[in-house]
Amino acid sequence: MTKILCPTRGGAPSSPNQDRAIALAQEREAELIFLYVSNARFLNRFSSPVLVDIETELDELGDFMLAMACEKAAKMGVAARSIVRRGDFRQALRDVVKEEQAEVVTLGMPSQGTGITTPEYLKELAEGLLAETAVSEILVSHQGEILEHFWRKNT
Repeated sequence: MTKILCPTRGGAPSSPNQDRAIALAQEREAELIFLYVSNARFLNRFSSPVLVDIETELDELGDFMLAMACEKAAKMGVAARSIVRRGDFRQALRDVVKEEQAEVVTLGMPSQGTGITTPEYLKELAEGLLAETAVSEILVSHQGEILEHFWRKNT
C-alpha cells in the first residue's frame, strides 16, 4: 500500500492542505501519515526544567492536532495515523520519510504567511527530499490547491 506523508502544524490554517492530503489518499487508496515536528531551540537560554516542560507541552499539542486530522481522515474513509517528533524540521521529515518508506509527501504552504515557509524554501525542501530519500513524488499545496508537483527523475 502506498504511504503518503503529510507534515502539518495542525489547526484551522492547515485544514485545507490536510484535506488535500486526505483526498489524495482517498483517490490512491493509500495510507496517510500526519507528521508534527516541534522545535524548542528558541528556549535554549532558559533553564533545563523549563525547556523539558515546554517540549512536553508541544508534544501534547502536536498529538492533539494530529488526532483531529486523523479523525477527519477516518470520517472520509481514509486510514491515517500520526507521528510527533522534536528537532529540526528538515531532518525530522527526512528521517520519517526513510523510516516509513513514504512514496509521496505533501507539503503545505500555510494560509498565513510565515518567514520560513516560502515557495523557495518548499522547492528546496522538495528537491532535497527527492535527492536524499526514496520518495518518488512531492506535492506542494496552498489552501488545498496544488501549486507544484515534483517527481523523481528516472536515472
